[in-house]
Amino acid sequence: MSTPSSLKSAVLLEQMKFHLATDAGSYEGKPDATFSFKDDDFVKVATGKMNPQIAFMRGAMKIKGSLSAAQKFTPDIFPKPSKM
Repeated sequence: MSTPSSLKSAVLLEQMKFHLATDAGSYEGKPDATFSFKDDDFVKVATGKMNPQIAFMRGAMKIKGSLSAAQKFTPDIFPKPSKM
């Protein structure tokens, strides 16, 4: 039986896959910052199970480019998940 947490993760992952498969997931030009993760770590951060700042400090999230730009956008990119 699936837990509510695993169901939230599965729904979120499917939404991200759909978004990235469309033109809405593309960007023209050079990004201010690029985030890199292992798949499992990304899901943990995106579902609120891992704090983005802690992920960065532990090396689970790598940032290429402007750290100040990354810090500004982190709350927008990884908002706290809503309760379902």
